[in-house]
Amino acid sequence: MIRHTSLVIGLTALIAVNASAQTVFSQNNAPGDLFTNSSTTNQGQSFGHPNWVYNNTRGGGAVGIRNNYPRNGNGSVYFNSTSSSGKADIEYFADHVSVGGNFAPNPLNPNSILGNLSQLTALSYEWYRDGSSTVINHLHPVLRLGILRVNPDNSVNTGYLIFEGVYNGFTGAAPTNTWVADDIIASNYKLWATASLGFGDPNVNFNAVLKTIPDWLTAANAVNAQLFVISVNAGIGSGWNGQFEGAVDNITFGFGGNSNTYNFEVVPEPASLAALGIGLASLLGLRRRTR
Repeated sequence: MIRHTSLVIGLTALIAVNASAQTVFSQNNAPGDLFTNSSTTNQGQSFGHPNWVYNNTRGGGAVGIRNNYPRNGNGSVYFNSTSSSGKADIEYFADHVSVGGNFAPNPLNPNSILGNLSQLTALSYEWYRDGSSTVINHLHPVLRLGILRVNPDNSVNTGYLIFEGVYNGFTGAAPTNTWVADDIIASNYKLWATASLGFGDPNVNFNAVLKTIPDWLTAANAVNAQLFVISVNAGIGSGWNGQFEGAVDNITFGFGGNSNTYNFEVVPEPASLAALGIGLASLLGLRRRTR
């Protein structure tokens, strides 16, 4: 039985020092965006937001803010992949640059660091797996922290710490056709590190690279390294044999007690915007007449 938290996002917002919500809109009207890349090289696409981009997309994977699985409004971040080579992400950067068509933190801007991992006080999201998906039944959209490791000799490593439910005591199939909320901080979940972070190779010894965030900080401290968060990423794939369809929404992260929740919506149709304008104008006229 898989056990997930369903109310922790709301509870976290209640106890946070400064919690706010932001709406991130698609670039296109309904049904929304859909970025895909059939090549084997990671590619990204900006959709007009200063921080969020579609990223690391390859092998026919697809991502976009769409209305396929609406959550808290008319949309969410949609993912689709039809083969083991497919991959697709949405990623948040404080400041990003295009590197061969894919996005990465701007190495020339110190402010591209979001914060120190030791100060991370909020990290949660909601995800959805469509029941038609044929990939192994424990797979669901994952949440990742892009990490910059600074070593005592000033050399650096970059990679990801990755949350997946299957590595946190959840057994059996991931729920399908329903939204699931996971709060990594409140539940002190374990995240696994990519080999590029320099703590070990998950393909050689997975248990060595699966730790809670406090334990990752302890591991870094043992080698006099510092860990900084340089991106927040949600996505699907690589090596997911079969077809996957699903979504994420309400990605929350923050440092030092401050947090933002990002709700992804499809930009309203022009007709809807016009109707909203007429409604506002009527309301203003009513207020004038009642003075």
